[in-house]
Amino acid sequence: MPNASASSPGHDPLGHGLLAERLARIPATLESMLRRGPAPLLPRTLATERFLVTGTGSSEAHARYLVMLLNLFTDRAAAYLPLSGFVEPAPGAFAGKTLVVWSQGVSPNAQIALRRSRDFAHTLLFAASTPAAALAAGKPDRAALLQGLLDAGNELVEFPLAEEYTTLIRFVGPLAGYLAALQFVSQLPGCRAPLPAAEQLSALLAAKAPPDLLDAMLKLPSAWSGGFNLVTAAPISDFSQNLACKFMEGVYWPCPPISDFLQFAHGPFQQMNAAPKPVIFLQGGSAAEAEMVDRSVRMLQEVGLAAFVIRVDAPPLYSIFGYEAALNDLVFAVMRHLRVNQVEWPGKGRDDLLYGFCPDL
Repeated sequence: MPNASASSPGHDPLGHGLLAERLARIPATLESMLRRGPAPLLPRTLATERFLVTGTGSSEAHARYLVMLLNLFTDRAAAYLPLSGFVEPAPGAFAGKTLVVWSQGVSPNAQIALRRSRDFAHTLLFAASTPAAALAAGKPDRAALLQGLLDAGNELVEFPLAEEYTTLIRFVGPLAGYLAALQFVSQLPGCRAPLPAAEQLSALLAAKAPPDLLDAMLKLPSAWSGGFNLVTAAPISDFSQNLACKFMEGVYWPCPPISDFLQFAHGPFQQMNAAPKPVIFLQGGSAAEAEMVDRSVRMLQEVGLAAFVIRVDAPPLYSIFGYEAALNDLVFAVMRHLRVNQVEWPGKGRDDLLYGFCPDL
């Protein structure tokens, strides 16, 4: 746990010391998850054929990653629905399905979906909190909600890091959530998504941003703070939301749009010729991705636009861990360089009209 000198406002007013400690603990946290293994799933969970998955913030990426895993690596079917879709759903829309809610801290918005659990055949919550932890944190209403879900026969899948607060950006929970999703699907009968070996995961977590990209952001942050683009291949492009959000939450820049490689030539490239911006390409380990990166970079160079490549030599099943690590490294370096205040972030305490929105259902 963070020590008092590093995490107290007087000694760490910008929150950088606390974030450095959280970054440093990620490899051991994920190694412990692999070593410990997942808790056995309930029979009702194992028998599920249709999942409806939701989450927001960094949890949207976890939700979409799980949907990809279920659809492509198992014989089950899954769909993603944003949390607002649970406020006034169509009658009978949820019948017979299992609800899956992702929320590291069980936010008020996530509770909108959880309060619909009675409309589903079964409910599964991925969170870093438990009834006991919520009670210890002085959140009795949240503890009662969680206990009520468990008492009704639903399931809680716990993943680190509980109470990852104080700063706006989170580093541990986003990475731990991906591994929790992999560990979950690995238990489903017929799953074709093997867990990564410890040494493979360790290598991915050591990924760094390329020096030319880091140098470009540190030397001329104004070229990036006005916006840039992220381009990657499917299926990464469908669950890379948190990679873009790191810049919004970490240094308060506009969230860069994410394009699939082949989508990039259908509008984003043309717009960038009208309003030039840098592009970061995420390249995985396949020959097809290497060719698409080569074509994309040459296309940009021919019109004088800046292109940078973050390469993670791994299949899409695992490469997200490397991209997370590399962009954590990049965002944290820029954050320190610009002395971004992560403790007193813009708009702090003024978001409750939406963040705290959870109507009685």
